[in-house]
Amino acid sequence: MFKDAKLFGKINIIDLFIVIAVIGAAIFGVQQFRSGDSFIAPALDTREFLISFYTEEVENFSANALQIDDRVFDNGRNIPLGRVTDLVIDEAVIWNPDQYGNTVRSNKEGFSSVEITARLSAVPHEHGIMIAGNRYGIGHSLAVRSGASIIFMRISGLEEVN
Repeated sequence: MFKDAKLFGKINIIDLFIVIAVIGAAIFGVQQFRSGDSFIAPALDTREFLISFYTEEVENFSANALQIDDRVFDNGRNIPLGRVTDLVIDEAVIWNPDQYGNTVRSNKEGFSSVEITARLSAVPHEHGIMIAGNRYGIGHSLAVRSGASIIFMRISGLEEVN
């Protein structure tokens, strides 16, 4: 049935539709990602924010690999979340029971707590900010990639920059 359905003597109609679909998908992909670092769709309400990430304990080698001005990403979605403007590395925060059964704060050798603050452009929404259609708010847990480190952290602060 389709043996005679050829265009220009050599190209089958089904082959033509497949080629058109592949070209269309390639054009769509290029348009979606050609903006470089920013995945933020053009919006009238894009604003500057400071976003803070915190973790109570991470190995020192991961904490020590972080630096001011490193780029920050949501590692799971590969969405840019700004550049590090402030970095606080302190003793790890571990909660353990003491000899009387009371929960007390202690430290853990070889581990640190880390707070990263980054500056980014985002669209505000009622529960935080939106980047590339993804919502982020205080308490959100995610794997943060910054510099050479990937650390599981929570968003601990979100503040609009005036």
